[in-house]
Amino acid sequence: MTKIINGVVVEESSGNPYSDVGLPDADDMLAKAMLASQLEDKLNELDVTPTQAAELFDVPTAWLTDLLLGKFRNISRDKIIACLEQLKTRVP
Repeated sequence: MTKIINGVVVEESSGNPYSDVGLPDADDMLAKAMLASQLEDKLNELDVTPTQAAELFDVPTAWLTDLLLGKFRNISRDKIIACLEQLKTRVP
C-alpha cells in the first residue's frame, strides 16, 4: 500500500524485504535470515565465540562469519538448521 507522509510517497513493506526488492527466492532468503538470527542469538546466549562455533559445526570460521553477516544465499536452510541442532545437543 502506498501512502503519502509529509509529502513523501512511502510504500508499506510486505513484511519480507527480499520480496519488496523483487528477489525470486524471497521466502527462502527470509527463512534463512530468521534462522541466522536465531543462531546468532543462541551463540550470544551461550557465550560461544565464532571460532568455537565454527569448530563445533565443522565449518570454516569465514563461513560462519558470512552467515552471521547475512551472506547466506549459497548456504542451505538445512545446514543452518543443523548448526542450531548441534548447539542444542552439544553445548550445555
